[in-house]
Amino acid sequence: MEFRVLGTVQVLDGGQAVPVASRRQEQLLALLVCRAGRAVTTETLIDELWPERAGPATGKNLQVLVHRLRRTLGDPGRVVLDRSGYRLRAQVQEVDAWHFTDLAEHGQSALRRHDAAGAADLLGRALALWRGPAFSGLTEVGALADAAALLERQRRQALTARMDAEMALGRHAEIVPEAAALLAEDPLDEPVAARLMTALHHSGQRKEALEVYRRTRAVLVRELGVEPGPQLRGLEQAILRGDAEIGPPRRPAEAPGLLPPAVPDLTGREAELDRLSEILAGRRAGPPVPCVISGMPGVGKSALAVRAAHDHLASFPDGQLYINLRGAGARPVPPHDALARFLRALGVSGASIPESTDERAEVYRARLSGKRVLVVLDDAADEGQVEPLIPAGAGCAVLITSRAALTALPGAYRLALGGAGRGRGRPAAQHDHRPSLRGRRRGRRRPARCAVRAAAAGPAHRRRPAGGPPPLVDRPARGTARHRASPTGRAHPRAAVGAGEPGARLLRPGRAGPDAPSPAGAAGHAGLRVLERGGPARRRRQGRRGILERLLDAQLVEYAGVDGIGEPRYRLHDLVRLHAKERLAADEPEGEGDAATIRLLGSYLALAEQAHRRQYGGDYTVLHGDAPRWDLDAATLDRLLADPAGWLRSERLGLLAAVDQAARLDLSETCWDLALTAVTLFEAQCHFEDWERTSETALAVAMHAGDVRGEAAMRHSLGSLDLFRQRYAAAKPHLDAAVDLFAAVGDRHGQALALRNAALIDRMSGAPDTALGRYRRALAMLREVGDRHAEAHVLGSIAQIHIDQGRTATAAPLLAQALAMYRELRDQRGAAQILNRTGGDAPRRRARRGGRGRLPGGHRDGPRQRRPHRRGPRPARQRRGQADGRRPAGGG
Repeated sequence: MEFRVLGTVQVLDGGQAVPVASRRQEQLLALLVCRAGRAVTTETLIDELWPERAGPATGKNLQVLVHRLRRTLGDPGRVVLDRSGYRLRAQVQEVDAWHFTDLAEHGQSALRRHDAAGAADLLGRALALWRGPAFSGLTEVGALADAAALLERQRRQALTARMDAEMALGRHAEIVPEAAALLAEDPLDEPVAARLMTALHHSGQRKEALEVYRRTRAVLVRELGVEPGPQLRGLEQAILRGDAEIGPPRRPAEAPGLLPPAVPDLTGREAELDRLSEILAGRRAGPPVPCVISGMPGVGKSALAVRAAHDHLASFPDGQLYINLRGAGARPVPPHDALARFLRALGVSGASIPESTDERAEVYRARLSGKRVLVVLDDAADEGQVEPLIPAGAGCAVLITSRAALTALPGAYRLALGGAGRGRGRPAAQHDHRPSLRGRRRGRRRPARCAVRAAAAGPAHRRRPAGGPPPLVDRPARGTARHRASPTGRAHPRAAVGAGEPGARLLRPGRAGPDAPSPAGAAGHAGLRVLERGGPARRRRQGRRGILERLLDAQLVEYAGVDGIGEPRYRLHDLVRLHAKERLAADEPEGEGDAATIRLLGSYLALAEQAHRRQYGGDYTVLHGDAPRWDLDAATLDRLLADPAGWLRSERLGLLAAVDQAARLDLSETCWDLALTAVTLFEAQCHFEDWERTSETALAVAMHAGDVRGEAAMRHSLGSLDLFRQRYAAAKPHLDAAVDLFAAVGDRHGQALALRNAALIDRMSGAPDTALGRYRRALAMLREVGDRHAEAHVLGSIAQIHIDQGRTATAAPLLAQALAMYRELRDQRGAAQILNRTGGDAPRRRARRGGRGRLPGGHRDGPRQRRPHRRGPRPARQRRGQADGRRPAGGG
C-alpha cells in the first residue's frame, strides 16, 4: 500500500487507487502521516479536525471517523491505537513524505562525504516523489499547513543540494532551468542566485549570469533595503574578471569560543581533573558519551568543568560551546533557547534559525557533524533539558554539571563530587571497557578541604583570574573595622550580607540579569546608586567601588569577564543570592526591596531609550510611556552607549529579566515600554523568540491592569513580529486590534504606526485600494505628530502602489517628497530605496566606487555619525528606514 501526500492526498493498493470516502478522512490520514509513525493524541486530532465545534460529541465522532478510515484502507491494522493516541503503521517506503525525507537525508550525507554521484542519485529520487504542493487542498488545517511549510523547506534544501552535486560532476548546463525556476519562486534567495550565476558562467553565458546578479540586487534593495551579501558580490567580481573556476564561496565559519574564564587556582580537585582528562582524552569514534558532574550546591561543579574544558582546548580545534542552563533557578533555560544560542555561535543567522525545537536540534547536529567541538552544559535541571543539546557525531565531547545525577541520561559517565578529594567517578555499566576513572593523583597531595577558589589572606595579596578587572579603587592602608573583625582582614561572608550593609544591597536579588556590569560603570543596575544618599558624588562612587572590592575578597561576587563593549561584569552564586534575599526580607523595611527594583528598572528603561535614540538618530517609529526613568550621569551614559547596538547586545539577558521583573510587580507601563524599546535589539539581531516572549508578557500585564494603551502597543508589536515572519494571517488581528485600541485612547502616533503596518498586509493580500486608504490615513496622522521618518516611509509605500498600477506620474512627486525627507534625516538607506524606485543608478555607481558619495542636491549620503562596519543582520535603524517590502518598517 502507498500513501501519497506530496501533492494531492492519494492511497494506492497494489498500484490501484483507493478512493477516500470523505474530505475529513483525507485530513485524518494526512495528520497521521505528519507524525512520521508516531502517535497523535486524540485531543490533538479533535482540535485540528473540529476547531470550531469541539465538544463532548467530538470524541465519539473521532472514533467513527477512524473506523471509517480503517474500512476505506481495508486493513484495520493500518491505524492503531495505543496509550499515546492513534498512529499510522507503515514502512518508510510506503509513505512518500517519509521516503522523501529519508532519501534526502542520505543524499545530503553523501554530499558531505564528497560522493557527488551518489548524492545526485539519491536526491534526484527524493525529488521525483513530488507531484505538487504537500497536502494540496488540505492546508486549512493548521498542523497540515505547518507540515507542508516544513516539507517545502526540505524540498528546496534537497534541490539546492542536488544542484551542488550536479555542479561537482560538471553538469552546469543541466541545472540552469531548475535553478532559474527555484529563484523565480523566491527572488530573495541569495544562495540559489549564486548557484544560478555559477551554472550560467560555466555554461558560457556570462552576460546572463551578470543579469541574474543585477535582478537579484534590485529585488533585495526594493524589498528589504539591503545590498547583496559577500557571496553574490564576490561572484559578480569573479565573473567580471573572467575567472575560469568560480563557485559559491565557502567561507569557513569562525570557531566558537563561549567558555567563561578559567579559574587557575582551583584547589582540592586534582584527582577529579585527572579523571576528566582521561574522559576527554579517551574519546572514541562513536557518538559522544556525556560526562555528568553532580554534587551539592557550592561544591565547585562549574569551576571544575570549566577548568577541565580550558585544559583541553587543543583537543577541540573546532570550538567550544558553553551555556548556563540555570536549572537550579526559577526559570531554567529551555532547550529551544539554548539551541538558538548555539546555532548563532556556529554561524547560523537569526533569520535562518528554525522555529521548532526539533528542527533546531537537527540543524545543530548537522553543523557539528564531522567536527571536534567541546560542549559544556552548566547547571542542568534534568535529562530533558540537555538531551537535545548533545551532538550526534564523533569527535565531540560533552560536560554537564547538575545538582542531580541525571541517572536517566543513557550511557553517561558520572562524577559525583563530595568534599575535596572525595569525588566518586562512575562510568555507566555499558561503558566499563573505557579507561578507568580511578587513576592516581599527579603531584603532591594537598590538604582535603572544601573545593574553593584560593583566596588571599589579605588585600595586598588578592589573586584574580588572568585578565581580571583592573583595581576599582586604591585600597586604604588600614582595613576598616569590619575588615579587622576577621583574622585575615577580609569581610566575613555572613557579615557582608547582614542587615543594613551596603554590600547586602549590592547583592540585592532585584538585579535584573544573570550577571551585572561594574557598579563603577552602571551603578544603577546594581541597585546601589539611589541607596547612598548624601555626600559628595566622588565619595559615593568610591564607596560603591570599595563595597565591590570587599565582596570580591569575601568570594561572594566573582568576576565574569568583560562584555561586548569592554565593561567588566560580575556574577553571584545562587546560594549567596538566596541568603541575601532572605536577610533583606527579614531586616529591611517593607517595600524597600521593591523600591530598589523599580529604580533598577528605571535605569534599564532610560538606557534602552537612549540606545534606541542613538541607534536611530531620534525617537522615530517608537512609542514610550510615562514610567519613571533613572538616568545615569552624562559621562557614564556616553561611555556605555558609545556603541548603542553593542550595549543592547550585551544587556539582552538583562532586558529580558527586566521585563519579567516589571511584570512581577505589575508595573504595566514600565513593562510594555521596556518590551517595545527592546525591539530595537530583537529586530536587528533576529531574536524573534525574545521579541515574542517579552511582548506577550507585557500584553498580559497590560490587560490585567486595564492599560489600554499598553495593550495596543503590545498588539502592534506582536503584529509587527508576525509581519517580519511573513505570517500575514496571524498579524492581521493584532494590528486591527491595535488600531482600534489606539483610537480609543486618542493615541494618534500609535494608531498611525499600526495603520501603516496593517496597510502592508492589505497590499500583500492583493487589496491595493484598501492599503492605499490606510496609508493615506496614517500619513495624515504622522504629519500631525511629526514623525517624519515614518512619514517618508509611507510616502514611498503609497508611491509604490501607484507604480504597481501604472500611475508613474502620480508616484513621481511622492517619491520626490520622500527622498527630500530621507536626505534631511540623513538616512542613506531610505534615500537609496527611493532612488531605486525612480530608476536612479546612484547606489550602483557608489558601490562600484566604494565609500560614501553625494546624492543629487549636494547632500552627503553618509550616516549622521561614524559607525563600525557590520556584517550579518543590518541594524534596526536601517530596517526601519525601508520604503517598501514584505516586512514592516519596524516593530516599534
